[in-house]
Amino acid sequence: MFSLRSLFVLILFIVSVSLYGQEICDNAIDDDGDGLIDLNDDDCVCIGLIPSSLIPNPSFEEMTCCPTQNAQLDCAVDWIQASGPTTDYVHTCDNYLGNSNIPAFAPLPFPDGEGAVGFRDGEGNVGSNYKEYVGACLNESMEAGVSYTLDFFVGFRDNVAGSMDFKMAIFASTSCANLPFSNNTNTGCPANAGGYVQLAELDVSGSNEWVNVVFEFEADQAYNVVVMGPACAPNPNWNQSPYFYVDRLALAESASFGVPYENIAGKICENNLVLSVEEDPLNSYQWYLDGIAILGETSSSLALASTTALEGVYQVVINTPQSCFFSSEYVLRIPPYYATDQVTLCEDGRYALGDTIITDAGYHEITIIAEDGCDSIIQLTIDMLPHSRITLEDTFCEEDTYTFLNIETDQPGTYMDTLVNAQGCDSIITIELSVIPIGTGISLVDSITVELGELANIIPSNVDPNVIEFSWTDEQGVEISTTDRLLAYATAIETTVSLKAVDINGCIIERNVNILIDDSNIRLYVPNIFSPDNDGVNDYFKFYENKSLKSIKRFDIYDRWGEKIMSQTNITNKEFLGWDGEFNGTDAMTGVYTYVIEAEFLDETVKTFSGDITLLR
Repeated sequence: MFSLRSLFVLILFIVSVSLYGQEICDNAIDDDGDGLIDLNDDDCVCIGLIPSSLIPNPSFEEMTCCPTQNAQLDCAVDWIQASGPTTDYVHTCDNYLGNSNIPAFAPLPFPDGEGAVGFRDGEGNVGSNYKEYVGACLNESMEAGVSYTLDFFVGFRDNVAGSMDFKMAIFASTSCANLPFSNNTNTGCPANAGGYVQLAELDVSGSNEWVNVVFEFEADQAYNVVVMGPACAPNPNWNQSPYFYVDRLALAESASFGVPYENIAGKICENNLVLSVEEDPLNSYQWYLDGIAILGETSSSLALASTTALEGVYQVVINTPQSCFFSSEYVLRIPPYYATDQVTLCEDGRYALGDTIITDAGYHEITIIAEDGCDSIIQLTIDMLPHSRITLEDTFCEEDTYTFLNIETDQPGTYMDTLVNAQGCDSIITIELSVIPIGTGISLVDSITVELGELANIIPSNVDPNVIEFSWTDEQGVEISTTDRLLAYATAIETTVSLKAVDINGCIIERNVNILIDDSNIRLYVPNIFSPDNDGVNDYFKFYENKSLKSIKRFDIYDRWGEKIMSQTNITNKEFLGWDGEFNGTDAMTGVYTYVIEAEFLDETVKTFSGDITLLR
């Protein structure tokens, strides 16, 4: 038995079923009450335009953190900073929309979702090779010989000088180990680092808008990595820090994309833009704007005028007797007719906007003729900052080399160098350079020669009276004297000694002297007769040396039958008397004996001397 409450619930159910039924996909109405209209509703299923991308997280929606500052690409799942210069992850979650140092702000809304990536194509304080890239390992490898399409969006800031056009490129590598391709901020594009090839390149331009870009190419290898960013050539506006965005990177086999437009004719700002697909009497057509049906537009073509058309994504659903297909998307953006901008340039600077080059300060109006026919008037005010200039006086010592910034000279005169000041403009430095003379200086010979074993004495032929400090050093830098002359310096090998002197002005005078060794005196004098009769005259057989001798390694005496009758080694004592003519404690017989002397000299030369000695009694 129904209660009144049960009857009321049943009535509400019947009413709700009648109010919210199955979604109808071509009437611009939310039929099922879920807040989604026509193609935006999952109930409206057809062969999609954009296939599943080989690139992971293609719209930068999956994230581990909300970006709040520059260079936080690591917040986006599966994306890698591909180069030394770092890209910026942008997202609406914390309203971080671009590089805060420039500053830059992305155009809204994003083409797909709430995230994107910002990157530079040059940096005014670094150079044209400062290019930023994003990279990812693909979900699966490309196949060699297969045609691929990369369908994506490039974002442009609002009429910012240098950031309204550039060359966009895609690079690929066979190995994920090649990410990042470089950590050097001056590498430039991936092709400069090795392991990468450029697959496609295209000139892209826009202002405060997202522009749909399509690359088509055939893979010649099984690529596993893609890197997106600027092309290799320097951006002509690099010194203005060009900055751009990318979003919704759909990479797949070309065959898996939707039906292309047969023709896109006319220009939106000339009110004659017409989109059309191939007409077939067996097919029916329905045009959509942002996924919502445009009522009454059911032909194979759609005419758009700037006065009535709305910005957004246009496409047509083609119903065939067998199935249905999406056409390609056409993103319509109508640029503003007027925009204002204020730019600060340095003296002698140039402002480039399209084909227009401006070098004068003040107010300018520039007409930009776009490909879609929508001419825009840029009302531009240019402020010129003068170069800063400074003149300095400086000195350097005669015989010295003067260095400052990029200046290096040993001559007096006027020199100029240029730095970049805090405003990014030239700071021109002029230096008036004069020389401090060192007077008569110090006059030294280039080299001297001494006999082996002799001491070297080096005495300057002239010393300027204003020189007050002296330091002689050997080849190892050890100080050996602090006077103006080097006396009694012992060396057995050729060497170089250096004199460093300082005068009353602090000027340094440096001289080198090579000490050469004359080893022609390497010899011993050995007599050929002696008489050990204790008369105090010639009682010993001994050798006579000069200062070149270091030691006697061996001194042997043999009789005429070859028997060794005397031997001594390592004789260094200058008091060595020699052979006294005895053998085993008795006087040796009168006769001829043989000697062998092995001598080592100060230069470590070892020589052997031998001969006969006559013993007389």
